[in-house]
Amino acid sequence: MTWSLPIPRGDGRGHVPVARISALAAVAVGAFLVLSTQGGPRWRTLGPGVEFATLRGEPYCRSGSAEIAALRLDPAHARLRMIHFSLINAARPLNIVEWQRRTGALAVFNGGQFYPDWSYMGLLVCSGRVVSADPHPGFKAALVASPMLGAPDIRVLDLEKQPLDPHAPGWREVAQSFMLFDRSGAVRVRRTDHVANRTAVLEDRHGRVVVLTTEGGYTLADLAEWLRRSPLAAAQAMAMDGGYEAELCVRAAGFRYASFGRWDESAESAAPGAHTLLPCVIAVESE
Repeated sequence: MTWSLPIPRGDGRGHVPVARISALAAVAVGAFLVLSTQGGPRWRTLGPGVEFATLRGEPYCRSGSAEIAALRLDPAHARLRMIHFSLINAARPLNIVEWQRRTGALAVFNGGQFYPDWSYMGLLVCSGRVVSADPHPGFKAALVASPMLGAPDIRVLDLEKQPLDPHAPGWREVAQSFMLFDRSGAVRVRRTDHVANRTAVLEDRHGRVVVLTTEGGYTLADLAEWLRRSPLAAAQAMAMDGGYEAELCVRAAGFRYASFGRWDESAESAAPGAHTLLPCVIAVESE
């Protein structure tokens, strides 16, 4: 949360308002942490068009680890596949590790929000098949990949400016969710005190897409603010699901990473593990 504080002036008798100075110092330290700890992530190449790095989320992380895992994708070489469990003859949704083993993908992450009956909340297109043709009216973002025409591509779409026809979306892969902030820099989520693990996807100013999963708890507005100030050159960003569903599993030659959304206010000491069933995931592949 960003605070705007007045500059202390004293009372004309030599007294200094210590509380205000302390508050200003805290804000200054927070700004310093954003600038100093985010000097630039060290990217590790996992395959053509796919890189991995971790960043620190101070001062916006509210609880748990401040580490944030990031997968940076070059749309010319990386591929995304949206997969719903109903398409793979599975008796039930899979957990994130099972999804990674089942797909053999370089990485998998949670693919959006869903209803209690496991149906997708919003527009979902998987390999050209419209799995859910009922767009969510409040969700104004979509992660899209593999256009029907033209070169391979991956994009974050602001549906207020680029609406999709649910019956002919023009992309073979579509997962609808909600905007964190748009190209004008406007934050598109409410400021609340709800803290949870988060998965987000941003499009940077160079046309690349970055998938991020937090290891600790953030509010949506705080995560949006961190992304805007981060060294990721974010042009716009959207959120996927949060809480226990915010998960990422990466498996490449000589490299493993997994983040399970196990943090919450009532179970901070809960043992991590891939316990949450996910009806839909997004698989990351490299050519």
